[in-house]
Amino acid sequence: MLSKGDPSNRLDSKAPLQNSAPTVTSSPSIHEHNLDGVSPGCEQPREGPFMSGWRKHVLTFGMWIALFLSTLETTIVSTSLVSITNTLNGFNLRDWVVTAYLITYTGFLVIYAKLGDVFGRKTMYLLGLGIFIIFSCLCGASTNIVELIIFRAFQGMGASGIYCMTIVIAPTLVPKAEFGRYIAIVSTVFALASILGPLLGGVVSANGSWRWVFFLNGPAGGLAFFLLAWLLPGSDKNNQNPQQPLLALLRSKVTSSNLSRVDFAGAVLLLASSMLLVFSLESGGTRYPWSSPTVISTLVLSFVTGALFFIWERSKWVKEPVFSPRLLKGRLMPAMLASSFFIGFPFTAIVVNIPQSLQAVYGYSPQKAGIALLPLLLLSPVATAVSGYLTSSRNIPPVYVILVGSVFQLIGVGLTCLLPTLPIKGADDAHVPASQYGFEAIMGIGFGSTLSTILTLAPLVVDSTDLPVMMGALTQVRVLGGTISLAVCSTLLNNHVESRLPSLLDPSRVTEISESLSAIQNLPSEEQIAVRSIYAEGYNKQNILLTAFSGIAFISCLLLWERPPRRPTSTPAEVASKS
Repeated sequence: MLSKGDPSNRLDSKAPLQNSAPTVTSSPSIHEHNLDGVSPGCEQPREGPFMSGWRKHVLTFGMWIALFLSTLETTIVSTSLVSITNTLNGFNLRDWVVTAYLITYTGFLVIYAKLGDVFGRKTMYLLGLGIFIIFSCLCGASTNIVELIIFRAFQGMGASGIYCMTIVIAPTLVPKAEFGRYIAIVSTVFALASILGPLLGGVVSANGSWRWVFFLNGPAGGLAFFLLAWLLPGSDKNNQNPQQPLLALLRSKVTSSNLSRVDFAGAVLLLASSMLLVFSLESGGTRYPWSSPTVISTLVLSFVTGALFFIWERSKWVKEPVFSPRLLKGRLMPAMLASSFFIGFPFTAIVVNIPQSLQAVYGYSPQKAGIALLPLLLLSPVATAVSGYLTSSRNIPPVYVILVGSVFQLIGVGLTCLLPTLPIKGADDAHVPASQYGFEAIMGIGFGSTLSTILTLAPLVVDSTDLPVMMGALTQVRVLGGTISLAVCSTLLNNHVESRLPSLLDPSRVTEISESLSAIQNLPSEEQIAVRSIYAEGYNKQNILLTAFSGIAFISCLLLWERPPRRPTSTPAEVASKS
């Protein structure tokens, strides 16, 4: 149990946390890592005090609510996009409603992890949750598509803090041997949000105003904020006087010594690189030609700022880098980052694109489209729970589970390329082929087995000093992969549709369809089938691309292989043998 009087056990402490990963006797230098990227000082962690009892359960519940709300926003919008853009007349900007959220959600993950070390994890958690609640309400009050996109970007900034701080704090709540099972329980948030998101989005859109997709975050987020403010321990020095006024507490956080630890230049370069990359991919071939100066310049600037970020992080002027260069030493840690990126690439695009394709190709309602995604969304949490059981209770090496999951992902995504590109029946009674549900189930097993298990592997590879930033980095590259995939897939679809529709319809009808998919229903039956077939061909191109990246994900996962593999309960001798 966490002792109330022992500040060394505070979750918000800036000192390295006990029992979250193998401990180190001193901070390792860049040259003190072997080829697998593990510090030689690593030794098996001692069993120590952990938060338990009702306080732990209520705190976990508060964290679960906050994480659920922030994750729900990435899926609930997928089946609400058509209704939202129909109201705000911005179907051609539909993907920016998702992408704007994911850009900031992605860009701030590692930054939050580092700022948590500087200003305290409780402070950053509550800050992120507060931003999320405020801008969720503003999203619901939006009067045009541009306002909504801007508010979604700030909403994503807050959600990034929720996600990052939850992942960083989770390893400190249970012993390392139980972390696989605990992270599987926490990961039910993602599974449940994936299941309920499209369904709730469809129900809200069909039976009420889409604005409640965002307004619901207000009261639920307020409850989570209260529970976290009450039970989440604060940093050591600031808890000596828990009754001090809020302004005094903030002043004690924002000191010159703390500010000097913040790598502002690195944070700006990281954000610039991520945002410019997604902007160029989202805009190319849609709002601007690929050869336009806007797309070329932003793409080049993205790579330049990315290169400058890594150069700057290695420079002698950085006191505490946002992302320490030693995390890229060896083989395992870069392999984990690559695996997270390429696994996340298909996942986000598939969850968003399947409901959209069912509405565009088969004329499904948002609610029906969400229900059709259930095979993927139901099998994913089952696979996650089984993975947690295997790694924790059965002491199965996480790399085994990751490899099997990547094979299922590759097979499931690859089979979607076999789906027909023509509706078999008429425009009024077209239906999804039964085989698609089987393909979704296979994909669900693959995604559920890989996404959370990579996080289970991280504490076995990374020392406790670097674990928070590494957990944030694994999450950031996964979400970045999904964000890029949305941009690329949107470009593929838009380019295909815009090149084919003008040969079938007059310009006014093409414009109507670009602004709202519901305009397809106003076409004569034969034209409806022709237009829906064009959309089906575009989504098939997306599936081919996602299959290629699933293949790269499998290759990346192979790089995690080692003999003998790491287990959650490896003995000190086994840990030392890898050092």
